[in-house]
Amino acid sequence: LSLHDALPISAMPTLMMTTLACATASASAALLPGHAPASELVCLAMSCWVAVCRHLPALARGWWQGQDRTASGGVEKITSAVVTPLLWREETRAIHSAEASDNMTLRLRDTVREVVATYTIDEGSMELVVSLPANHPLGGLSVESGKRVGVDTGQWRKWMLQLTTFLTHQNGTILDGLNLWRRNVDKRFEGVEECYICFYILHGSNHQLPKLGCRTCKKKFHSACLYKWFSTSNNSSCPLCRNLF
Repeated sequence: LSLHDALPISAMPTLMMTTLACATASASAALLPGHAPASELVCLAMSCWVAVCRHLPALARGWWQGQDRTASGGVEKITSAVVTPLLWREETRAIHSAEASDNMTLRLRDTVREVVATYTIDEGSMELVVSLPANHPLGGLSVESGKRVGVDTGQWRKWMLQLTTFLTHQNGTILDGLNLWRRNVDKRFEGVEECYICFYILHGSNHQLPKLGCRTCKKKFHSACLYKWFSTSNNSSCPLCRNLF
Protein backbone atom coordinates (compact mmCIF):
# COMPACT_ATOMS: atom_id res chain seq x y z
CA LEU A 1 0.00 0.00 0.00
CA SER A 2 2.82 2.42 0.81
CA LEU A 3 4.42 1.68 -2.58
CA HIS A 4 1.09 2.32 -4.30
CA ASP A 5 0.75 5.68 -2.54
CA ALA A 6 4.30 6.71 -3.44
CA LEU A 7 3.93 6.03 -7.18
CA PRO A 8 2.17 8.34 -9.65
CA ILE A 9 -0.84 6.91 -11.43
CA SER A 10 0.97 7.04 -14.77
CA ALA A 11 3.59 4.61 -13.47
CA MET A 12 1.15 1.98 -12.27
CA PRO A 13 0.61 0.20 -15.65
CA THR A 14 4.40 -0.14 -16.07
CA LEU A 15 4.82 -1.50 -12.54
CA MET A 16 1.93 -3.91 -13.01
CA MET A 17 3.24 -5.23 -16.33
CA THR A 18 6.80 -5.58 -15.00
CA THR A 19 5.55 -7.57 -12.01
CA LEU A 20 3.46 -9.75 -14.28
CA ALA A 21 6.44 -10.29 -16.54
CA CYS A 22 8.42 -11.92 -13.76
CA ALA A 23 5.45 -13.92 -12.53
CA THR A 24 4.20 -15.17 -15.89
CA ALA A 25 7.68 -16.11 -17.08
CA SER A 26 8.11 -18.40 -14.07
CA ALA A 27 4.50 -19.59 -14.36
CA SER A 28 4.71 -20.67 -17.99
CA ALA A 29 6.14 -24.12 -17.42
CA ALA A 30 4.16 -24.77 -14.24
CA LEU A 31 0.75 -24.19 -15.82
CA LEU A 32 1.24 -26.16 -19.01
CA PRO A 33 -0.21 -29.70 -19.13
CA GLY A 34 2.05 -32.42 -17.71
CA HIS A 35 3.90 -30.24 -15.24
CA ALA A 36 3.79 -29.98 -11.46
CA PRO A 37 0.87 -28.16 -9.78
CA ALA A 38 1.26 -24.40 -9.68
CA SER A 39 1.90 -22.56 -6.43
CA GLU A 40 -0.52 -19.99 -5.07
CA LEU A 41 1.76 -17.20 -6.24
CA VAL A 42 1.80 -18.56 -9.78
CA CYS A 43 -2.00 -18.90 -9.76
CA LEU A 44 -2.33 -15.33 -8.54
CA ALA A 45 0.03 -14.11 -11.24
CA MET A 46 -1.93 -15.93 -13.92
CA SER A 47 -5.20 -14.50 -12.60
CA CYS A 48 -3.71 -11.03 -12.96
CA TRP A 49 -2.45 -11.79 -16.47
CA VAL A 50 -5.85 -13.12 -17.55
CA ALA A 51 -7.50 -9.98 -16.16
CA VAL A 52 -5.10 -7.75 -18.10
CA CYS A 53 -5.67 -9.72 -21.31
CA ARG A 54 -9.42 -9.58 -20.81
CA HIS A 55 -9.83 -5.90 -19.94
CA LEU A 56 -6.69 -4.25 -21.38
CA PRO A 57 -5.67 -6.35 -24.39
CA ALA A 58 -4.02 -3.40 -26.15
CA LEU A 59 -1.83 -2.76 -23.11
CA ALA A 60 -0.92 -6.45 -22.84
CA ARG A 61 -0.03 -6.57 -26.55
CA GLY A 62 2.11 -3.43 -26.40
CA TRP A 63 4.01 -4.67 -23.35
CA TRP A 64 4.59 -8.12 -24.87
CA GLN A 65 5.96 -6.65 -28.09
CA GLY A 66 8.63 -4.81 -26.08
CA GLN A 67 10.03 -7.92 -24.37
CA ASP A 68 13.12 -9.90 -25.35
CA ARG A 69 12.79 -13.21 -27.19
CA THR A 70 12.98 -15.39 -24.08
CA ALA A 71 10.36 -13.47 -22.10
CA SER A 72 8.00 -12.97 -25.04
CA GLY A 73 8.25 -16.65 -25.99
CA GLY A 74 7.33 -17.81 -22.49
CA VAL A 75 4.43 -15.40 -22.20
CA GLU A 76 3.14 -16.28 -25.66
CA LYS A 77 3.29 -20.00 -24.88
CA ILE A 78 1.19 -19.78 -21.74
CA THR A 79 -1.18 -17.22 -23.29
CA SER A 80 -1.87 -19.44 -26.30
CA ALA A 81 -2.42 -22.50 -24.12
CA VAL A 82 -4.54 -20.97 -21.36
CA VAL A 83 -5.70 -17.41 -22.01
CA THR A 84 -6.72 -17.48 -25.68
CA PRO A 85 -9.18 -20.42 -25.35
CA LEU A 86 -10.72 -18.74 -22.29
CA LEU A 87 -11.19 -15.39 -24.02
CA TRP A 88 -12.65 -17.09 -27.11
CA ARG A 89 -15.25 -18.87 -24.95
CA GLU A 90 -16.16 -15.52 -23.39
CA GLU A 91 -16.51 -13.92 -26.83
CA THR A 92 -18.76 -16.73 -28.04
CA ARG A 93 -20.96 -16.54 -24.94
CA ALA A 94 -21.37 -12.79 -25.42
CA ILE A 95 -22.35 -13.29 -29.06
CA HIS A 96 -24.83 -16.07 -28.23
CA SER A 97 -26.49 -13.94 -25.54
CA ALA A 98 -26.52 -10.70 -27.56
CA GLU A 99 -29.83 -9.11 -28.47
CA ALA A 100 -30.95 -10.07 -31.95
CA SER A 101 -30.55 -7.44 -34.67
CA ASP A 102 -33.03 -6.79 -37.48
CA ASN A 103 -30.36 -6.58 -40.17
CA MET A 104 -27.19 -8.23 -38.84
CA THR A 105 -26.69 -11.92 -38.13
CA LEU A 106 -23.58 -13.45 -36.53
CA ARG A 107 -22.28 -16.94 -37.21
CA LEU A 108 -19.47 -18.65 -35.28
CA ARG A 109 -16.81 -20.92 -36.77
CA ASP A 110 -15.61 -22.38 -33.51
CA THR A 111 -12.88 -24.66 -34.88
CA VAL A 112 -11.03 -21.79 -36.54
CA ARG A 113 -12.13 -19.09 -34.06
CA GLU A 114 -13.89 -16.87 -36.57
CA VAL A 115 -17.01 -14.72 -36.42
CA VAL A 116 -18.89 -14.12 -39.67
CA ALA A 117 -21.14 -11.02 -39.68
CA THR A 118 -23.78 -10.67 -42.40
CA TYR A 119 -25.78 -7.47 -42.91
CA THR A 120 -28.91 -7.98 -45.00
CA ILE A 121 -30.84 -5.31 -46.85
CA ASP A 122 -33.64 -6.21 -49.27
CA GLU A 123 -32.36 -9.22 -51.23
CA GLY A 124 -28.69 -8.23 -50.97
CA SER A 125 -26.18 -8.70 -48.19
CA MET A 126 -22.69 -7.68 -47.16
CA GLU A 127 -20.31 -9.76 -45.11
CA LEU A 128 -17.08 -9.61 -43.14
CA VAL A 129 -15.08 -12.10 -41.08
CA VAL A 130 -13.24 -11.40 -37.81
CA SER A 131 -10.55 -13.96 -36.93
CA LEU A 132 -8.98 -14.55 -33.52
CA PRO A 133 -5.24 -15.37 -33.68
CA ALA A 134 -3.83 -18.39 -31.86
CA ASN A 135 -2.05 -16.10 -29.37
CA HIS A 136 -4.86 -13.60 -28.76
CA PRO A 137 -4.63 -10.89 -27.45
CA LEU A 138 -0.89 -10.77 -28.17
CA GLY A 139 -1.53 -11.09 -31.89
CA GLY A 140 -3.95 -8.65 -33.47
CA LEU A 141 -7.41 -9.64 -34.64
CA SER A 142 -7.78 -9.79 -38.41
CA VAL A 143 -10.76 -8.41 -40.34
CA GLU A 144 -11.42 -9.81 -43.80
CA SER A 145 -13.86 -8.29 -46.23
CA GLY A 146 -16.50 -10.47 -47.84
CA LYS A 147 -19.44 -9.42 -49.97
CA ARG A 148 -20.14 -5.70 -50.38
CA VAL A 149 -23.30 -4.12 -51.80
CA GLY A 150 -24.55 -0.54 -52.02
CA VAL A 151 -21.27 0.92 -50.71
CA ASP A 152 -18.35 2.28 -52.69
CA THR A 153 -14.82 0.98 -52.19
CA GLY A 154 -13.60 4.06 -50.33
CA GLN A 155 -16.39 3.97 -47.77
CA TRP A 156 -15.98 0.22 -47.25
CA ARG A 157 -12.23 0.57 -46.65
CA LYS A 158 -12.89 3.34 -44.15
CA TRP A 159 -15.25 1.06 -42.22
CA MET A 160 -12.73 -1.80 -42.25
CA LEU A 161 -9.97 0.50 -40.98
CA GLN A 162 -12.22 1.85 -38.22
CA LEU A 163 -13.18 -1.67 -37.12
CA THR A 164 -9.57 -2.90 -37.17
CA THR A 165 -8.41 0.13 -35.17
CA PHE A 166 -11.18 -0.37 -32.62
CA LEU A 167 -10.35 -4.04 -32.10
CA THR A 168 -6.59 -3.48 -32.01
CA HIS A 169 -6.13 -0.29 -29.99
CA GLN A 170 -9.31 0.42 -28.02
CA ASN A 171 -9.73 -2.74 -25.91
CA GLY A 172 -13.04 -3.56 -27.58
CA THR A 173 -14.66 -6.98 -27.83
CA ILE A 174 -15.56 -8.58 -31.15
CA LEU A 175 -19.24 -7.98 -30.48
CA ASP A 176 -18.62 -4.30 -29.70
CA GLY A 177 -16.67 -3.92 -32.94
CA LEU A 178 -19.33 -5.60 -35.07
CA ASN A 179 -22.04 -3.45 -33.50
CA LEU A 180 -19.95 -0.40 -34.46
CA TRP A 181 -19.80 -1.68 -38.05
CA ARG A 182 -23.57 -2.32 -38.04
CA ARG A 183 -24.30 1.23 -36.87
CA ASN A 184 -22.14 2.59 -39.69
CA VAL A 185 -24.08 0.55 -42.24
CA ASP A 186 -27.40 1.58 -40.66
CA LYS A 187 -26.46 5.24 -41.05
CA ARG A 188 -25.42 4.66 -44.65
CA PHE A 189 -28.88 3.42 -45.62
CA GLU A 190 -30.87 5.56 -43.18
CA GLY A 191 -33.34 7.77 -45.02
CA VAL A 192 -32.65 6.19 -48.42
CA GLU A 193 -35.96 5.74 -50.21
CA GLU A 194 -36.71 2.68 -52.29
CA CYS A 195 -36.85 2.83 -56.07
CA TYR A 196 -40.45 3.55 -57.09
CA ILE A 197 -40.25 1.11 -59.99
CA CYS A 198 -38.94 -2.08 -58.35
CA PHE A 199 -39.72 -0.96 -54.75
CA TYR A 200 -36.30 -2.03 -53.45
CA ILE A 201 -33.45 0.06 -52.04
CA LEU A 202 -30.82 -2.10 -53.73
CA HIS A 203 -31.18 -3.17 -57.34
CA GLY A 204 -31.61 -6.91 -57.70
CA SER A 205 -28.69 -7.51 -60.09
CA ASN A 206 -26.15 -4.69 -59.75
CA HIS A 207 -26.95 -3.84 -56.08
CA GLN A 208 -26.86 -0.10 -56.76
CA LEU A 209 -28.84 2.52 -54.84
CA PRO A 210 -31.51 4.71 -56.49
CA LYS A 211 -29.53 7.68 -57.82
CA LEU A 212 -31.40 9.15 -60.81
CA GLY A 213 -33.95 11.68 -59.59
CA CYS A 214 -36.91 13.37 -61.26
CA ARG A 215 -36.59 17.16 -61.33
CA THR A 216 -40.30 17.59 -60.69
CA CYS A 217 -41.30 15.08 -57.98
CA LYS A 218 -37.72 14.57 -56.70
CA LYS A 219 -38.15 10.79 -56.44
CA LYS A 220 -35.13 8.66 -57.28
CA PHE A 221 -34.86 5.46 -59.31
CA HIS A 222 -32.29 2.82 -60.19
CA SER A 223 -30.69 3.58 -63.53
CA ALA A 224 -31.38 0.03 -64.75
CA CYS A 225 -35.04 0.24 -63.69
CA LEU A 226 -35.45 3.62 -65.36
CA TYR A 227 -33.87 2.39 -68.60
CA LYS A 228 -36.26 -0.56 -68.63
CA TRP A 229 -39.20 1.78 -67.95
CA PHE A 230 -38.25 4.07 -70.83
CA SER A 231 -37.80 1.10 -73.17
CA THR A 232 -41.14 -0.57 -72.37
CA SER A 233 -43.22 2.63 -72.18
CA ASN A 234 -41.67 4.17 -75.30
CA ASN A 235 -41.41 7.57 -73.64
CA SER A 236 -39.12 9.42 -71.24
CA SER A 237 -41.66 10.47 -68.64
CA CYS A 238 -41.30 9.99 -64.88
CA PRO A 239 -43.04 6.78 -63.71
CA LEU A 240 -44.72 8.73 -60.88
CA CYS A 241 -45.55 12.30 -61.93
CA ARG A 242 -45.47 11.61 -65.71
CA ASN A 243 -43.46 14.75 -66.42
CA LEU A 244 -40.50 14.58 -68.78
CA PHE A 245 -37.54 13.12 -66.97
